[in-house]
Amino acid sequence: MNSWWKDGIIPEGLVKPYRRKVFAEAKRLFDSYRQMLILTGLRRVGKSTIIFQLMSELIHRVDAKRILYFSFDVSSSDFLTILHDYQALTGVDWKKEDIFVFLDEVQKLAGWSGQVKFLYDNYPKIKIVLSGSASLKLDEKAENDLSGRYFLLEVPPLNLVEFYELKKGRKIDRVELYMNELKMEVEEYYYKPFPEIVKWSNMNDVKIYVREQITSKIVRSDLPDVFRGVNPRLIEGFLSVFYSRPGAIMNVDELARQFRVSKTTVENYLYYMIYSKLIRIVRNYRPSSYSESRKMKKVYPYNVALALSHSKLEKGQIYETIVAGALNAENYWRQGDKEVDFIQKEPLVPYEVKSGKDVSCNELRSIRYFISRFDCKEGYVIYDGPLAEHDGITFLPLVLLLAS
Repeated sequence: MNSWWKDGIIPEGLVKPYRRKVFAEAKRLFDSYRQMLILTGLRRVGKSTIIFQLMSELIHRVDAKRILYFSFDVSSSDFLTILHDYQALTGVDWKKEDIFVFLDEVQKLAGWSGQVKFLYDNYPKIKIVLSGSASLKLDEKAENDLSGRYFLLEVPPLNLVEFYELKKGRKIDRVELYMNELKMEVEEYYYKPFPEIVKWSNMNDVKIYVREQITSKIVRSDLPDVFRGVNPRLIEGFLSVFYSRPGAIMNVDELARQFRVSKTTVENYLYYMIYSKLIRIVRNYRPSSYSESRKMKKVYPYNVALALSHSKLEKGQIYETIVAGALNAENYWRQGDKEVDFIQKEPLVPYEVKSGKDVSCNELRSIRYFISRFDCKEGYVIYDGPLAEHDGITFLPLVLLLAS
């Protein structure tokens, strides 16, 4: 995995020429602080590429033998074994010399956070970068072990501008100048927000890639590696429900009956799917976080491409799912016969999603009520029409949201 120890060059095939927007932030954090950098995100979004891009810049400043890369997709060796083998191969004394350690898919190693904490606390000359296809925020032990010791950077799927730039090989300096071109790419973008498949033309191959290289890899490899006794077929059964009905209210009792398992099992498997970024849960907004966590949760695919590789969705379902992803949505609001699709908490901003080019006054009833009741400064309607503003509500074309 570390051919540069011999020739001093990171292989070109690993260092992609395109730098995503998130790379600049990764480089800033890496260069500025001692704290470890943790890259998290769905499989195939480009976390490893960012690691190799950081290494390719670093190798011009330090001896190549001081750069260590290891992927836990390949082996589950513990950190100290890796470091002792590294020293035997390179002659670099990692206990005394400055070294840079890049660890990929780290969540696959049991007890990884405790081992990282030990190295960070006891060997200040080691600079650590980690990546993982899981939600660190849901790993309570990792958060406790690493508190104050890391910066967490989410690597999302490509946004629409990145998709266009990769596909066309052309940088966009001002989105406004490319609106017509971006609109023409939106429907294809739904299916292909992953760097490796941007230029693929066969949509059947694209769907197979998403199913096999992302969904199935998580279900049949990643989750069983992390959680003992996981039944991949049960996860696939749950996903078939969630991916065919994005935004449906989750009913744990109904799911337990349908799949003939206990409510506890359903709740455990929901955790696994959220942890691995297969789904996202959107909770009914309430000023009280206690009541919010208990009532009427909705389930969405983590990214619309995951659902589209398994199911055929209506335009409205696609819009709602892709907006949930673009906003990284955590809340919606429903009370009686009124509902707003998504709520941003700080500052409090409501978002309504419509798939048409026009929006009737009646369709604005709920968002207007929410703005008035909670004294919001602004609200948004995401739709297929032009940019406009009326009575404090911004009508935002979907293409603009996806390009930001």
